[in-house]
Amino acid sequence: MKDDYDEYYESKEANQDSKSDAKVVLFLIIVAVIAATYWVAVQ
Repeated sequence: MKDDYDEYYESKEANQDSKSDAKVVLFLIIVAVIAATYWVAVQ
């Protein structure tokens, strides 16, 4: 399966960095949604 990121980044290192950054951002969004849901439930 071809990696879709390959055409956007110059090197494999940049490609890997973009993937790990995306995972970190996704994790932070999930944590923020859980925290907001908890905060609303406690009110």
